[in-house]
Amino acid sequence: MLKLYNSFSLSKEDFVPFEKNLVKMFICGPTVYDYTHLGHARIFLVYDLLCRCLNDQGFKTDVLVNLTDINQNVFDKAKENLTTYKDVAKFYASAFVVTLQSLGIQSVNKLAYVSDYVSSMEVQIRKLLQKKIAYMAHGNVYLDVSQAQNYGKISQQTRDQLNLHRLDIGPGKKNQEDVMLWNCTDYFDFSWESEFGKGVPWWHMQDTAVAVENFGDNYDIHGGARELIYPHHEAHLAQYQLLSGSKQPVKAWVHVGLVLSGGEKMSKSLGNVVWVQDLIKKYDSDLIRLYILSKHYRDDMNFSENDLVMNKSLLDLIRLTALRVSDTTHDTISNLIHDFMESLNDDLDSPTALAKLEKICIKVKNGKSITQIDFNRLCKVLGIKYDSTNRVQ
Repeated sequence: MLKLYNSFSLSKEDFVPFEKNLVKMFICGPTVYDYTHLGHARIFLVYDLLCRCLNDQGFKTDVLVNLTDINQNVFDKAKENLTTYKDVAKFYASAFVVTLQSLGIQSVNKLAYVSDYVSSMEVQIRKLLQKKIAYMAHGNVYLDVSQAQNYGKISQQTRDQLNLHRLDIGPGKKNQEDVMLWNCTDYFDFSWESEFGKGVPWWHMQDTAVAVENFGDNYDIHGGARELIYPHHEAHLAQYQLLSGSKQPVKAWVHVGLVLSGGEKMSKSLGNVVWVQDLIKKYDSDLIRLYILSKHYRDDMNFSENDLVMNKSLLDLIRLTALRVSDTTHDTISNLIHDFMESLNDDLDSPTALAKLEKICIKVKNGKSITQIDFNRLCKVLGIKYDSTNRVQ
């Protein structure tokens, strides 16, 4: 059985979805004003591996990714290019899809522009106001997080610690940690007319509305980078609990470590990003995939081109093994295949799984046998190619 580390409980848990054979997953997607860097790509490669493991165990996966186009960076890019924010979003969303395809990421079922859900955001905010869970202050709307159960649990903060953050600053807030839902006081070059006033739906409510409209009162996995735990995922959970009435509307919160560059977080603002489209021109996409999977998904990884290239020997072994499949699988190989799958079942321990795969390939090279079916399974779970032209679907 698959075990996943749940950021909410701080422990590995047996993963059992709400529905018997279907896993619903929400992954926080990109803000669509630029291309995809390796830090973003790592997130989707990890969840692609998770989906492949679930599919191998007979589960169907329904993966929803939001595209944030209500954002000042998007508006600024539109102004700079003398176009609309919608055109900017569509251009970079298309580039994002191309990146996913180039990396063999096939698990995403639906992409959702948050701007398509503004009316839904208004509905959800109205519900919270009617329940007196949200309140208006100087034109803005805030969520009263004191009414949410376990607020601060994902980020492991007490109320006193939460109160130290200068979050969504504005006059009239009841509590420092209260979360903004709708902003009517700041100027953003763009706004929506609403019953709350002319303004902008705020970040956390954007994602919540997308999830509610697509998944209803609950879903199984919420994913994204670890840096989103506070305030974004903390706010999202509070909103979802209060809207659904459920203590646990999300089964598991699964977070991916950061990709660093020069010891610092890879970030467009720092100018230290490694663009995936540039890496793809230089290296095999499966080499990039093996490099990402060579580190445990919860650990931060410092990008190193030398470390990436070091995975070439394993990729060559895999492609050599593809040429040496047989009619039977030797017992030694069968045991290693079992160990390979158990490693992935242990919170996606891909580094250990790759070590088992390397042993399998070496043993096949030295004369042990593996069937096409068994070899297919290993490649399909990892999402790697047999060769440079044919991808395992």
